[in-house]
Amino acid sequence: MIYNIFKHKILTVPVIIFITLGIVSAVIWRMSIVYVQVADFFTGTVSFALRFILTQATKFLPFSLAEIMLLFIAAPLLILLTVIFVIKIIRAKKRGTTKLAVILGGFFRIAAFGGFVMFIFTFTLGVCYGKTPVNELMDFERRLLSVEDLSAALEILVDEINIIADNINYTETESTEMPYNLRELNRKLNEAYKNMLDEYDLFTRINSRVKPAVFISEIMSGMHITGVYSFFTGEANVNIDFPDFNLPFVAAHEMAHLMGVGREDEANFAAFLVCLYSGDDYIRYSGLINMSQYIGSALLKENQDKYFEIMVNMPAVVWNEWAAYSRFFDKYRDTKISQVASAANNAYLRAQGQEQGVKSYGFVVDLSVAYLLDLYYK
Repeated sequence: MIYNIFKHKILTVPVIIFITLGIVSAVIWRMSIVYVQVADFFTGTVSFALRFILTQATKFLPFSLAEIMLLFIAAPLLILLTVIFVIKIIRAKKRGTTKLAVILGGFFRIAAFGGFVMFIFTFTLGVCYGKTPVNELMDFERRLLSVEDLSAALEILVDEINIIADNINYTETESTEMPYNLRELNRKLNEAYKNMLDEYDLFTRINSRVKPAVFISEIMSGMHITGVYSFFTGEANVNIDFPDFNLPFVAAHEMAHLMGVGREDEANFAAFLVCLYSGDDYIRYSGLINMSQYIGSALLKENQDKYFEIMVNMPAVVWNEWAAYSRFFDKYRDTKISQVASAANNAYLRAQGQEQGVKSYGFVVDLSVAYLLDLYYK
């Protein structure tokens, strides 16, 4: 029986290795969600090594390899492999085997590919979701927030925005225009990550390159996706269709994933910290107004009067920026594809141990408010 399996190439040594690798990876991934020690160990060792190798291998490319693979390689390759598979089934007898053997061989090769993908996912991102929470590493308490907490934090952000608002250039459409290209933004963010991680030892920095999603940004907008970390190529990709004020914050968020931050709220928090530590007015502006939207929305739900009492001090140019963004977003607001994408992302995040799914992005409010109050009122 075993002889026939190998004779007809139903199973080969590489196939067995990759299937086994996938099973072991899946076990480690699930253990990392339950046991923080497992997550910390693999995040700092195997995961870091794999993320570093992938990032260094692709960062010199001026384009997104993940986007090229998705659009121009994946579909043609799938069609080609399907045609070859069908031909092998048809010609099975002539090749001295059986149709069943070819079908089973194909099944196990698909399983082997799945095992390879599972290995890459587990050790580039999967194990990172269960590691020690960032607030524990920074030694501040994450707690239930009061209206007073939210109000105090929002006042800090509004004050900081007022300080730099006059240094920001606004276009005739009342949106801002980033004063440099994506390559320069990337350089500034790498430097900001160095400065931030010199202050807070949260994870190990990887010098990386943010990639523009040139061909699929419009599709990403329809799916309400501003950026994505492609774990299989080690690339932080950003949607260049969205207004510029999102770019620094989103790029910093995806770079955080690349450096081993799994949880979405912590990636948002890392992005906020990096924007603050950038020393660049526009990057700080991006971080401040994005976070003021998160914290402002939380306060608005709790106390509308207090929200408007504080936000009346927000510079008019920022209100105009948000209005311009709302007009831009109108055509994408209620698309079917965004509902499907949100449901898929929600299921994915729940599988990573983030029980609140897509709502976990907003949990950055807990982290940021606690950090701001500790920083300004210590």
